[in-house]
Amino acid sequence: MEKDKEKYVTFKQNPNIDFLFGYFGDLSVPTKQDGYKPIETVQIDEDGVETILRDFYQRKPETASVQKFKKYIQEITKDKFKEGDKIEMPNKVQVSLSISLTEKRFFNVDVDNLAKTVLDSLNGIAFDDDSQVSSLIVDKHVHPMKVNGIFIAITKLTDERKGLEYKW
Repeated sequence: MEKDKEKYVTFKQNPNIDFLFGYFGDLSVPTKQDGYKPIETVQIDEDGVETILRDFYQRKPETASVQKFKKYIQEITKDKFKEGDKIEMPNKVQVSLSISLTEKRFFNVDVDNLAKTVLDSLNGIAFDDDSQVSSLIVDKHVHPMKVNGIFIAITKLTDERKGLEYKW
């Protein structure tokens, strides 16, 4: 009987967090790192002289992995955010993300790009828009069991509820 207890882990939610959810499994958090591609742009002046303009980009369509991830996050988020739970503007939000990656991906993805994909997935369900996020805490790590996963903690910030505070 004591041996069976070793298989389970109990998580307790921090009282400073309003919503906590996530998953472990095969689905990795994709990034939008390569979301733009350069395009050729030419300016033609009144004399018909063409000048090639640099640094113009066009947004690429979302990859299938980003679309699949967003759909999955939206599904598990809907289970947490019932009618009236969405944090509406102008309220501020704190989001904490703990993202588990494989060793192979750890050094190939930027933490800010991982966060952007997650925040975009939460738009319209957890909060009106990710512009409400005034505090973002993100951790990426290799899980000891070498699995992909994510924990998402969301708190509506008020004068009384300050979320997870860090004293500097």
